[in-house]
This record gives sequence, structure tokens and C-alpha cells, in this order.
Amino acid sequence: MFQNDLASSPCANLGDAIREIAPTAALVRVYSERCAVTQLFESDFYRMLIDRRIEKEAARLIMCHFGDAADWRLSHDFHLPTGALYLTPEPYQIGYIPEDDHSFGLVRSRLIAIADRNFR
Repeated sequence: MFQNDLASSPCANLGDAIREIAPTAALVRVYSERCAVTQLFESDFYRMLIDRRIEKEAARLIMCHFGDAADWRLSHDFHLPTGALYLTPEPYQIGYIPEDDHSFGLVRSRLIAIADRNFR
């Protein structure tokens, strides 16, 4: 049962805020705005089956934190251990299915931002 008050999270950083609502999450995939879907993955590359409200809140936290650093018309992956936001690989690229290459598709060329530092 969902009991956390997501709007009043006291966490100092984005990774901690997401771990508060999804403790085993390692990667959050925020799909484009038109898809309105979010997926969370554990460190073993398996998708977490969690409440849709948690998925929406994780996406909201990421989008608010990174703001204009990303083009939210495209899908993005937020890697909790590093605090890095990446452009999601396309379905035909290695890394789109996280267990394909065991890297979640986290390739330097797709890096958008890390925590509060923007790269593009």
C-alpha cells in the first residue's frame, strides 16, 4: 500500500528522493511527454512493478530537477548511482533493453546532465 507523502519529501538530492519512494531503483526511464509512461529498473536490470503513482512522482521529480536541460519530448534515463541523465537509446540501439549490454545504455555520447551540472 502506498503511504509516502511524496509532495513533502525532505531529501536533499534527487537520488535520495527517488530511493525514498522506490528503495531498490537504479534507473528511471522517463518516456516522452506524449507517451506518459515511466519505468523503473533495479540494479539487476529487471523492471520494477510498482504503483503508477510512484512512477509518475519519480518522473515529476526528475523533470523538475533537470528542467530545461533536457528535451522532454524525447525519452530520458536517470541513473541513480551516478546522478546522471542520459538520452534513452532508440529501440533499435543497444541499451534500449537494459539487460542487452548490462550498461543500461549509459553511453557518454548520450549524457545530458549530472545532478546540477548541465552538459548541453
